[in-house]
Amino acid sequence: MPMTLVDRMVRRSPADLLLAAEAMLLLIFFRICLALMPVRRIIRAITRRHTSNSEAGPREGAADFARKVRWAVSAIARHSAVEFVCFPQALAGYTMLRWRNVPSTLVYGVARSPEGELHAHTWLTVGDKIVLGGEAAGEFTPIERWS
Repeated sequence: MPMTLVDRMVRRSPADLLLAAEAMLLLIFFRICLALMPVRRIIRAITRRHTSNSEAGPREGAADFARKVRWAVSAIARHSAVEFVCFPQALAGYTMLRWRNVPSTLVYGVARSPEGELHAHTWLTVGDKIVLGGEAAGEFTPIERWS
């Protein structure tokens, strides 16, 4: 018998469920922001230099936490009645990592379809590993990066 979404959620730890709730709120927030504000303003606001210990580098377990962020953002996006495309997902993941002092980079890329249409994609990396948006990243040429 296949497991339902509720069955899978019950098996998660309270910390995972809180992380998923955080992802959901950030996805909604950034979807609204992208509809109402210029992208440059959003990027400027979230990449602003922290006054905390951001110079200390990534905290212990950064790779493990990046995997948890990938799970949380992807699970909410996949099971939501609302569509969350790559940009709000990358922004949510970037914010979740930044709040925990895990350095990451938002990458914005473009590609042309065989018909000549311009397409864009955004993905999130930690070091040389793609955290979110990796399934299509290889098809796009990066034109902008924000850390």
